Amino acid sequence: MTLWAAEDGWPYPDALGDIVDVTCGPDDDLLAVTADRHLFDDLDPIEREVIEAHFGLRGHALRTMKQLHSDLGVPRADLRHALGTGLEKLRTHLSA
Repeated sequence: MTLWAAEDGWPYPDALGDIVDVTCGPDDDLLAVTADRHLFDDLDPIEREVIEAHFGLRGHALRTMKQLHSDLGVPRADLRHALGTGLEKLRTHLSA
């Protein structure tokens, strides 16, 4: 039997119990790795700016790559490259 997105039990059975509230307060830093180190410490400044602005992190407004191109004056290819290399660094850091 195939379940569709609007049906009960998709993609996981509803028998798992209540939903746990995992919201964080304004002082919680989800990007903290340890007390003295953050995930973004290893990123170049342009990678950090693009990731924070594109995904709306750390108080930045959520912006598209087109908006970032306009705001920063950086070529779109450089923005895409910075986003890709920055995300790769984060993936590598998180998988270690």
